[in-house]
Amino acid sequence: MKITRYMRAAGACALLSAMALAPSEMNAQTHRGEKSFGPRAGYVSRNESGLAGLVFQYSFSEHVRIAPSVDIIFRHRDKDGFAVNADMHFPFAFASGRAAFYPLAGFNFTSWGLHNIDHASGKDVTSHSTSAGLNMGAGVELRCTSSLKLGLEARYTLMRHYPTAVVCASIAYVF
Repeated sequence: MKITRYMRAAGACALLSAMALAPSEMNAQTHRGEKSFGPRAGYVSRNESGLAGLVFQYSFSEHVRIAPSVDIIFRHRDKDGFAVNADMHFPFAFASGRAAFYPLAGFNFTSWGLHNIDHASGKDVTSHSTSAGLNMGAGVELRCTSSLKLGLEARYTLMRHYPTAVVCASIAYVF
């Protein structure tokens, strides 16, 4: 499944529409001690498949937060995986405070499952390759209500054998 030009345009239109419809009193600027938790889904370039995961965010200040996440990478082209990320976000509010942009940097640990068929026995022979890497990227989030936010994030994971790009959309409960 490739992300086409039409899918990117539809996603951008949905995000802009949500920003326009969000109540003006909502503020995307984070506050010290603010936490959020929610699911995310996305696309992984390494095996051209989807991912599903969970993300938690904790704000140390209005411009610094930590965002650990775990992801399951779905099997495609005989590869699947499990990823753990520990990212730092540096959010800056815009659009009258209803949205925020954040660059990110962090660490990644991914375990890739490599599936092959043993032609003699016809059985699935799986091997695993684990890699550590560095994350770099950016994201944007929209505060829909005081306790709900939507996010879109793109990051590149630099690692020795399996560098990859990931695009994710998320929904999170803010508390």
